[in-house]
Amino acid sequence: MASLKFLLGLIPSTAKIEQAEKALTTEFDKLSAFAGSDTLKKFTELKELVTSSSFNQKKKEIESLSFKGSEEYAREKEFLSLQKAKDIVLYFGTIGGSSLKKFQELDGSEKIKGYESLEKLVQSLEFRQKAKAKDFRGSDDDKKLQEFNRLKTSSEIKEYYAFKKSKEYSNFLNTDGSTRLARYNELKEYVATPEFKEKKNYLLDKKRFEKNDMFKKLQEFDKLKKDEDILWYFKVKDSNKFDILKNRELTFSDEFDGDKLDAKIWLTNYYWGDKMLHDNYSVENDLQAYTEKDNFEIRNSLLKIITKPQKVQGKVWTSTDGFKSKEFAFTSGLINTGKSFRQKYGTFSAKIKLGDPSAKSAFWMLANKITPHIDVCRTANGKVAANYFASVNKKVKGSVAAKFANDFYIFTLEWSADKLVWKINDTVLLTQTSDVPQEPMYILFSGGLDKPVNSMIAMEIDWVRVYQPKK
Repeated sequence: MASLKFLLGLIPSTAKIEQAEKALTTEFDKLSAFAGSDTLKKFTELKELVTSSSFNQKKKEIESLSFKGSEEYAREKEFLSLQKAKDIVLYFGTIGGSSLKKFQELDGSEKIKGYESLEKLVQSLEFRQKAKAKDFRGSDDDKKLQEFNRLKTSSEIKEYYAFKKSKEYSNFLNTDGSTRLARYNELKEYVATPEFKEKKNYLLDKKRFEKNDMFKKLQEFDKLKKDEDILWYFKVKDSNKFDILKNRELTFSDEFDGDKLDAKIWLTNYYWGDKMLHDNYSVENDLQAYTEKDNFEIRNSLLKIITKPQKVQGKVWTSTDGFKSKEFAFTSGLINTGKSFRQKYGTFSAKIKLGDPSAKSAFWMLANKITPHIDVCRTANGKVAANYFASVNKKVKGSVAAKFANDFYIFTLEWSADKLVWKINDTVLLTQTSDVPQEPMYILFSGGLDKPVNSMIAMEIDWVRVYQPKK
């Protein structure tokens, strides 16, 4: 299927892949930043609050409150009942009227005492016997009797004793100072307090919950729940959208942002040439000599490895004669991370314009020996190829048309314990499941020739990145 895709040109464009990668990384960074934001913290706190059983129980309690059935209702009802009671009504009518006042003014007065003394006298047996005597008329006792009768028929005395014998006065005596009256006064005072009125109004208010601070919290939560960032966050945070970013970590990269190669990262020589020979060399059949720095150029975050016609004296390694001097007609460049970076397993990726497909431009990997040798990508015989040399005599390869050398493409090797997968712009080119390398390998980029050219050619590298699975 991969071969057909390459043949039909159905692989995604490099720009589209990079845009998607950038958008995904930007969104993931936003997700990571939002995870620690005050907005999410507030939403989480409010959600925990408003969904708690205690919050909902309290909400139900507030909403189910009513004046009827409350203590306030019972006390007001008792007050209103007492307020309408005949004895209480009569009592307050009595103390508000004039009869009691007149009665109290006379009660215990000399006038009443005199009247009651005369009454006692005239009703005595001795006095009644005197009244039968012929000489009673005109006597002092007769005068006392006439005074008693005058007082007895006076409206003032009549009213006094009529009130004293009345139900009204009896009610007054029974009510005044009673526990019942004290309760009435207590309730009357209570229902007149601002506290009672406020509580009553609160219990009668059908929108009481909306005036509670809990309602404000609920409103704030409901508003945040509809917030675009909150909706987006919970939509994507547990999705598999960012799995590729979550499950890997960047272990090596160079974006070539400087104006020269970073000597702490790159050797401009074969690793063993630097380590043992302390000099550059080429191998049999190479038409080019590798230089230390003359064939590299970095501009606008782009590394160029230049291959050009140039006569120089250099060293070459042959299997029969070892190292020997040779005059080369071309020069080129080679860089590797043999001293700075090696990794076993992971994703090795670079954005490269390989250039002239008849040259030998390559992104490849080595360990400590000639094999295993992995070409992540290489131009050879007018095509772009992926190769794997498990040993000198074991090779697998896959290739595509020369057009994949004429523009920037992202060449990737995905290396796990039991598989090697080569990709161009996320499209599988080659898969290898046997003889998978099990030792750390380092990265190389190189130009070169196996047949002459008439002009300068270049391999361009925008960036290189290596990832490993997160543990």
